[in-house]
Amino acid sequence: MEQSFSDISLYHEYRSARETEHLVSQKTWDDLNLDDFFEWADRTSSCVGRQYLYDVLHYNRLSEISEQEEVIRKLSADKELRAEIRSELRKLDTPDAYTIASLFSISHPVYSRRFYRLLTILQFAPFVLLGIVYITSSLYVLGILCTSVLVNMVLHYRSKARIQGYFFSIPQLWQLLRQAEKLAQIPLCASVHRDIQKTLQALHPLRKKLSTFRFSIRLESDIAIFAYFFTEIVNVFFLREVIPVSKAFFLLQGRQEQIEEVFRYFGLVDVLCSVSELRNGLPYYVLPEACSEGETFHAEGLYHPLIERCIPNDITLCGKSVLVTGSNMSGKTTFIRAIGLNLLSAQVLHTCFARSFRFPMDTALYSAIHLEDSLMEGKSFFLQEVQIVREMLEAGKECWRFFLLDELFKGTNTVERIAIAKAVLSALAHKNSIVFASTHDVELASLLEDEYELFHFCECVADNTLSFDYKLKPGPVTERNAIRIIEMCGYPQEVVREAYRLSEEDVL
Repeated sequence: MEQSFSDISLYHEYRSARETEHLVSQKTWDDLNLDDFFEWADRTSSCVGRQYLYDVLHYNRLSEISEQEEVIRKLSADKELRAEIRSELRKLDTPDAYTIASLFSISHPVYSRRFYRLLTILQFAPFVLLGIVYITSSLYVLGILCTSVLVNMVLHYRSKARIQGYFFSIPQLWQLLRQAEKLAQIPLCASVHRDIQKTLQALHPLRKKLSTFRFSIRLESDIAIFAYFFTEIVNVFFLREVIPVSKAFFLLQGRQEQIEEVFRYFGLVDVLCSVSELRNGLPYYVLPEACSEGETFHAEGLYHPLIERCIPNDITLCGKSVLVTGSNMSGKTTFIRAIGLNLLSAQVLHTCFARSFRFPMDTALYSAIHLEDSLMEGKSFFLQEVQIVREMLEAGKECWRFFLLDELFKGTNTVERIAIAKAVLSALAHKNSIVFASTHDVELASLLEDEYELFHFCECVADNTLSFDYKLKPGPVTERNAIRIIEMCGYPQEVVREAYRLSEEDVL
């Protein structure tokens, strides 16, 4: 990706500071590799669409996209129309367009009507005084003229200093309003937001003033030095830059919500095109559905979209949670991540990577999958996990909750690990909650068999070859191949024999 996440995340930083409800935690974002998923799923044509998609993926709730299935269907069916829309969207596919999001979070210069009227007077003062000097040759009037030009020069350069941070965002805002008006003239795009025409009409005076501001900026940056100095003199003499800029900022006051409404409209149209193209490239997908009577979760042909030739799996739950056993690399963690990614994509993109997918629609997602020691914070792996799981135990019960847990408490000794994990998993698996947990501990599976559905992944060791089929199977894992694997890897025979002896005698 050419642009960095720091540019793409500008709009999300603004939004997340004001809207925290249903926000996906940074832990869950990292656990599900959502940066990678964003890059893979992004088919947007503009920087605004990219920022909108990045933001909407951070919220674990039904999005505006889920309400636009008919629009997505028409975009998928009519590729010529989609190409036409995307050609308009691409007008904001320049790095400068990322700066539009900065207009939502900063305090703009405030100009009053009185100040604007004063500027109008000062604009014509040098011209009038110059005419009087020409007619009267009065030195007194010439002094007033010089003072007038000096005042205009001060106002010009003070204004220039105040708008340094707007040299990219304001021209791009003008472009956004212009392109949004074009999109709103396309019936399918207009149907995405019924009131967008009214909002754009209300912002039309602002767009006209921004057009003047945009012209003056282009003169400064694109035309040769001679033309630059000439226009600079004209701008100082007649305040040709100060007045449109001050008028633009006057019109900006109190319009941030309307501008953001246009921003989100433009981004939503782009993302709808992106989702339609994404679906066209998938091996298969399905729209999410509510659970059938008696079900709490169902997935058929579930796969992880970021894994090439991923093996699909099926699972149906009717009240119980899930405990998955199996060895490393057998597919446990990938399966749990696939569950979480599909839950999020179902709500945000209204797209599931499965042949059928049913779940409780009002769902909160929590995870503890990938944990590391934090040297900077002075926290051990175990302490971090303790704090994260405590937050899960304290989570509200007003909606369905999905907990994704991988190898709980592996940072401590076996006896306490099994004891704590059993207590925590029993506490989490209650009404309106579904837990998908994995473990190496077969003892934990026997302790939870009444509360959890048991599944496993397994490997096959034959002819000194280790292989995996990555298929989810019912029941706890029964094979024990770890010692056989170290034997295949060339461990000394005395080490292998001792390991076999200890396992057979069950002394550990």
